[in-house]
Amino acid sequence: MRSIFLALALMAAAAGPSRAEDAVLAEATDLAGFVMFGESGAPGMVLVVVRGDSSIVLGYGETEKGNNQKPDGNSLVRLNSITKVFTTEVLASLVAEGKLRLTDTLEHDAGGARTPAFEGRPITLLDLATHSAALPREMGEAPEDSALRAWPTRADRWKWLSHFELPWAPGTIAAYSNVGFDLLADAIETSGGKPYPDLLRERVTGPLGMADTGFAPTPEQCKRLMIGSGLGGAGPCVDTHATDGSGGLYSTANDMARWLRHNMDESNETLALSHAVYRQRQALPAAIGFDEAGPMAGLGLGWVITAADGIHPATIAKSGGGVGFMSYIAFAPGRHVGVFVAVNRADFGMFGKLTEAARGMIADLATR
Repeated sequence: MRSIFLALALMAAAAGPSRAEDAVLAEATDLAGFVMFGESGAPGMVLVVVRGDSSIVLGYGETEKGNNQKPDGNSLVRLNSITKVFTTEVLASLVAEGKLRLTDTLEHDAGGARTPAFEGRPITLLDLATHSAALPREMGEAPEDSALRAWPTRADRWKWLSHFELPWAPGTIAAYSNVGFDLLADAIETSGGKPYPDLLRERVTGPLGMADTGFAPTPEQCKRLMIGSGLGGAGPCVDTHATDGSGGLYSTANDMARWLRHNMDESNETLALSHAVYRQRQALPAAIGFDEAGPMAGLGLGWVITAADGIHPATIAKSGGGVGFMSYIAFAPGRHVGVFVAVNRADFGMFGKLTEAARGMIADLATR
């Protein structure tokens, strides 16, 4: 009941009602969005809900605590680990064209650098894309003078990898790894023959008109960046190409609305490769670090698949957190319903409620 009263108070203070062409979307997000924002404790929030060909983009609160500027669809946010599923879409596009295979080894794209193996079992691109390459979450602590998401550089991680010993065989245990996805982007860059940001723009963001999604914001875009808070604090608006495979992407709610609709295109063969289940949880000896936004049933290429449960349909999802932001994207395959939400407050305790509410919106709109 407290949440309802808080939501009503927030609605009364809002600049005005948001509108959507789809009246059902407007009804589904009207109160629920305000409750999500109020319970997040964040200075601000952007929310996207897509239903079929319709979408709604909403902003709540402030782009920075105390500045009285309401975020909107053009406000820049940090996607953090949602970046990973952009990486795997580029990977899948190269696979679809026959330029590489998921079974290719990392050594194949290492340019002669030493890559580790476990009892003769090498790391494959599929291992990297499913967090099952036997690599740690991080290389270690970043240097004090490095900007968040601007370390480690390609040279740093390949130097580190040349001395790393795998603790178990790749392809057996799934354990969340950021460094693994940055190495994956390096391998994609080698196979694609161009800098990875160029490949992403040519194959994904450019064709979809996602002009605000990238790693090197312009001064004008930086002025639109929501300012993070909470765990890790706010980071400067800098080039994050160093972590372009794992967490460096900036984007906007408007761009993410386009990308959500794109991911629900059932005729797209590249997306079918990306969304397929490659690691089933019950077939793994261990699965570490995948349940913060709902129980993981399987892993696609970067994506986390949750099974249907009661009123909740199966979803394909990815979450992200860090540099003062939390973000979440999820959609129900075959139902043409999806949600993206980002708040400028990093708090993992709060995040469970935020993602639960997002999944509740999907359940409201995907009832069969």
